[in-house]
Amino acid sequence: MKIGIIGTGNMGQALGRLWVAKNHLIMFGSRDPVNVLKLANSLGPNVSGGTYADAAQFGEVVVLAVPWSSAKESIEAAGDLGGKILIDCTNAVAPHLGGLLVGHTTSAAEEIATWVEGAKVVKAFHTIGSENLNKLEFGTQKASTFICGDDLEAKSMVKQLAIDLGFDAIDVGPLKNARLTEPLAMLWIELAYNQGMGTDIAFKLLTRRKSK
Repeated sequence: MKIGIIGTGNMGQALGRLWVAKNHLIMFGSRDPVNVLKLANSLGPNVSGGTYADAAQFGEVVVLAVPWSSAKESIEAAGDLGGKILIDCTNAVAPHLGGLLVGHTTSAAEEIATWVEGAKVVKAFHTIGSENLNKLEFGTQKASTFICGDDLEAKSMVKQLAIDLGFDAIDVGPLKNARLTEPLAMLWIELAYNQGMGTDIAFKLLTRRKSK
């Protein structure tokens, strides 16, 4: 699959590195043309680099992996995303980890959906730190990622990309349910940083098998 990644921070790079190892084609989009080409060249022939608009045009799936403060600007720079699957893995966190700037009556994902006419927005990969993406097994359990969106086919494709990474992928319903998962991401941040648990933590949905 062709995947365009808008942003070359920790999350964007981690996702790209892991997906290219699963034989996906990756284009990183960046505002820094020199460094993005260095990154692409370091990851092999199936990775390329360009502008945000280049990455958006390239990808069947486009990943928004930038800080919330630059999300709208980055979407505007990406250009036409009509018909694309747009994975939102942002968190609208206030400065100094001071809580969510958007939540409960709406969500960052729903706000983004109003900025991208015709795109199929799916929320995913936002409730875990990027440093855990290459070590998703915790003992015998796999970390869960919670996926929501309004287009069933788009969610199915994102779910498969999550499985490729090694997640236990959970479809939690329509995009408005990002109002529930984005506060869960804030809880991860609170536990990891403010409560001193460190970043080697993840959430897991446990289910009890019914006896036949």
